[in-house]
This record gives sequence, structure tokens and C-alpha cells, in this order.
Amino acid sequence: MDYDVIIVGAGPAGSVLAYLLAKRSLNVLLIEKETLPRYKPCGGGIPLKTLRSLPVDVSPVLELEARWGILSYSGRHMLRVPLKNFGWLAMRDRLDYFLAQEAVKAGAMLMDGQVVYRLEEEDGRMAVHTSKDTCYTRLVVGADGVNSKVAVCSGLLQNRETGTALEAEVEVSHAILEEYGSTVIFDFGALEQGYGWVFPKSDHLSVGVFCARSGSAGNMKRQLERFISQQPMLNNCRIITVQGHRIPLGGAFHPLHNGRVLLVGDAANLADAWIGEGIYHAVRSAHIAAEEIPSILESSPFDASRYTRRVHAEIVYELKAARRFAWLVYNYPWQCSVALTCSPKMQKIVFGNIRGDVSPRNMLGQLLITSPQILYEVLRNRKLASLQHMKTIEVR
Repeated sequence: MDYDVIIVGAGPAGSVLAYLLAKRSLNVLLIEKETLPRYKPCGGGIPLKTLRSLPVDVSPVLELEARWGILSYSGRHMLRVPLKNFGWLAMRDRLDYFLAQEAVKAGAMLMDGQVVYRLEEEDGRMAVHTSKDTCYTRLVVGADGVNSKVAVCSGLLQNRETGTALEAEVEVSHAILEEYGSTVIFDFGALEQGYGWVFPKSDHLSVGVFCARSGSAGNMKRQLERFISQQPMLNNCRIITVQGHRIPLGGAFHPLHNGRVLLVGDAANLADAWIGEGIYHAVRSAHIAAEEIPSILESSPFDASRYTRRVHAEIVYELKAARRFAWLVYNYPWQCSVALTCSPKMQKIVFGNIRGDVSPRNMLGQLLITSPQILYEVLRNRKLASLQHMKTIEVR
């Protein structure tokens, strides 16, 4: 079985890339180790910028639109924000399966339930050994996440930097779902060097904590329990599942190709170090790969270096800026939370970044340029810093 490209991993990066390459009439195989659909621990927040970057309409698997956002600190609500065309919520098992099926409709082959355990180069092509078969290809793309087997086999990103997340799916009363069923909550007082979140789904809430550094399972479990205990709407909730995973922290310039192998998405460490969001950058890297792969396949000698250069220029520089902002927020969480509560200017810039109107680099630049105005607004609204009132603002 010979293919132009074999993509390992049927998450958003892998499936979008398979779809785009199949549309270009390439012979593509998409391999997924789990049997689809499969549960994926993830808050499931899909910002507007991500929806705009997807090549297909995923509205059939979007559960809710985020209509309100709440900024909390250790369980105390500080800022309540009405949102419009901001973001949506989805369960990753449904979203990922939908994207994989769209790739198949476009002409890609899908083999799920097969684990890739070895790569070998043979006579100018790659042999991909799975638990059931051996397939051959001119190019292997690793889209298999932060624990990428493709990266390990090809000697890429051996010392990747990661954070840690632990997520619970929780069952709450119908009354709580009615009240918070369209509200996303971010709490930057939930734990050191991280934040807690509550993201609604159609019939439950996804609750989690993210730490921008590696943490032990026991410590993360205690942090999650503490966070849940601080949230009034989670009193008497029933925990359905709890699952942890590593989050790749983007912003470092590593080679993303080696011979006939290249990496996309989380496998390429392309997640935001501030909020841990990775789907948007995964899809962006898939678009870049789809644009570069046809010329890579025709290159002699074989050369995928332009792909790495483009990802560095178009994605990693932005993630480096996000990392700088993460350092500020996680080292001064209370001060940043108060500033965001009191400054409409800062609100527009920061929420604009999450929505996708403001890039991380532009966000840092705008915050620096407008820092005198932000300071003035904080001082003018300093009574809000006592947290006696909840501030409501409109994000346009």
C-alpha cells in the first residue's frame, strides 16, 4: 500500500490536513490509534478565529454558543462580559470524528484503531509500521499530539516544554445548566502558574485546571478539587470522568521536519502558553503544510525546510508573544485580574485576542502603548478593585 502522504493522528490538525491534501488530489492515508469517535479531554472552546480557519462547516457538532464570559479570582466573580460572535463549545469526540469523516468524503483513506510503532526509510520512501500492517509513503506527517510517536521515531522535539491540564466532566442540576449553560468562566486565582475554567456543554459542564508547567497527578487532582469547591454553581455536582493530559507550550524555535517527516499541531508544540489553546494553531499549521507539501514531494533532494521556516514565521513568533503575556499573567495574577476588571481598554484588547481580532504580538504592543490609559482607568475605577460589585461591559 503506497501513498503520497501518511498522516498519523486524526485530531483537528491531521484531519484538516488530510482534507486539504485530498482536495489537491493527493493519495492520503490518515491513521488514528483509537477507534473513532473517541473521548478527548479538552475544554472544547472553539473561538471565532478557529471556526474561520476550518475548511468545512462544523456547525452540526457545535453544542452551544458562548454568550457570557466571567472572570473570577478564587471563585469570586469580578467581571461579567456579554459576548457576541465570540466562541462556541463542542465535545472533542464529535468534532474530531466529524473532521475525519469530512477528510474521507474528500478522498482520504482512514485507518483507525491502529498504533504506529516504527518508521523506517527504505529506497527513498518511508515504511510506516502499525499494529496491523505496514504502509509506504513519500512523506509522513506527525499529527499525533504532544506525546507524538512520530516525533520520537524521527528524533524531533526530544525535550519539548509542556504544561499540565486536568479536566472533569461534571453533572449539575437543570437549574444550574439554565443559569450557566452559555457562560464560560476563567479563574486566574485557581492555582499558581495557571488558571481554572468552566465551559458549558448541552447536558453538563466541563471543568478543569491548567498549569503552565509540569505537575504531578496528585497535585493537579488537589488543585482541581480545590477549584471545584470554590465555584458556587458546582456545589453538589457529580463528577462523571476525570482525565489529565500534557499541553505543549509553544514559542520556542525547534526544527519541525527531519528527512521525510514533518510535524503539525500539538505534535509540533504549537499551543498557546497563556490559555493552553491549540486547535487554532493546529489548523493553521495544517494549512501551511497543505500549501508546502506538493512542492516538498517534488523537491530533489527532498527538502521540507520551508515548512519549518513558515511555521516559525507565521505561528511560533506569535506563540512567543503569548508566552510573554502568560509570564505576566501567571506571575501577577491578582494585579492582572484587577486591571482587566477595571480597564475597558484592556478588556477590548485581551478579549479581542481570544476572539481572533488581535494577534498575540499586537496584543502585547497595544497593551504597552496604552498602558498609561489602562493605569488611568484602573485608578479611576479603583473601587472595583475591592470587588464589592461585578463589572459588566460590552465587547463589540
